[in-house]
Amino acid sequence: MKTRLSLFVILISIISLTACSNKGVATSIRADIILLDISGSSTNSVGTFNIEDHSPSSLSERKKQLESKLKNSISQRTAVYFGFVKKNYGRSDIVTLVPASLILEIDSILNKDFKNKKLQGEASDGISVAWASAIDQEIALPDSCNKEILKQIIINSSNAQIGDENANRISSKLCNSAVNSMYQFNQLESSPDNIGSDIQGSIDRSLQKIASDEKRLINSDMKQVVLRPTIILVSDLIQVSNGKPITSDVFATSDNKAACELARNESKSFTPSYDGNVVLISDGFAGTKGEINSNNRDKLMEYWKCWFESRLITEIDIGAKGIDLGAL
Repeated sequence: MKTRLSLFVILISIISLTACSNKGVATSIRADIILLDISGSSTNSVGTFNIEDHSPSSLSERKKQLESKLKNSISQRTAVYFGFVKKNYGRSDIVTLVPASLILEIDSILNKDFKNKKLQGEASDGISVAWASAIDQEIALPDSCNKEILKQIIINSSNAQIGDENANRISSKLCNSAVNSMYQFNQLESSPDNIGSDIQGSIDRSLQKIASDEKRLINSDMKQVVLRPTIILVSDLIQVSNGKPITSDVFATSDNKAACELARNESKSFTPSYDGNVVLISDGFAGTKGEINSNNRDKLMEYWKCWFESRLITEIDIGAKGIDLGAL
C-alpha cells in the first residue's frame, strides 16, 4: 500500500509540473547572419553588382532590403547579425542587430502578464509596431528614436497590461537596436574601413559569435535556448586573404575532386567553434568583372562546398539568384 501511495504521489507531482510549465516559452530561436562582400571584385564602378551571373541589386537597394528584413525580425522572432567581409580574419567584426535575448525578454513579459492568448497576440503585435516605428524614425533621421513614443505604442496595444516599467525597458532596447542597425547599414553608402574579401574569416567569426551567444541564452523556465543559424552571404566567393586570391590555387587543381581535397587539407587543423546545424545561402557566386570559364567555375563551387562542410555547414545553397534579403 505504501508503495502504491508513493507511486501515486510521484505521478501527481509529474502531472503538476507539466501543467505548470509554460508551453509558450521558447527553446530555440532563428538567427540570420547577413554577410556582405562589397569589395571591388563584386561591384562595378557605380556600386552596382554585376548583372551577368550575379545579383543586379545596387548597394542602395541592398540597404532597403536590409531595412525591410530588420522591420520583420521581431514579429518573425528572428535574431539578426550583420557584418561586412573585411580584408583579413583579424578585421572581421560581426555585429548583433536584434539580439536573441531581446526576443526572450519580450516572450517572458508576454507570458507572465497575459493569460488570454488573444490579448497576448495584440500586445505582441504592438511591440512589433513599436519596433517598425523605431526603424522608420532612424531611417528618417539618425539618432532620433523616441523611447516615449514606443512606450506608448506598447502600453496602448496591451490595454496597459504591460506596465510602465516593462514598456520602458522594451522601448529602450528597441531604440538602441534600431540606432545601431541603421548606423551599420548607412556604412553601405559611406564604405566602411578595411573592406576586403576574406570570406572565410567572416564565416568563422560568425560561427564563433553564434556559439558564444548561445551559451548565455536561458529562457524564463531556466532552460538552455539554442539558435538556428542561417548565414546569408552576398559575395562572388572569390576569396582574397592577405592579398592572395583563392582562385590561383583552386584553378590550378586538376578536377573537382582535387579542388575538394584542397579545401579539406586547408581545414585539417581546424576545430569548429559551433557544432549545431547551420544553413548557408550564397548570392552572387562567380559574379566577378573578369570571366570564369565553366571548368574553373565548377572547381570553385566544389572547393567551397567542401570548405563549408569543414565548418559543419551541410545545408548549402550556392547560386546567383538576385536574392531579396528582405524576403528571406
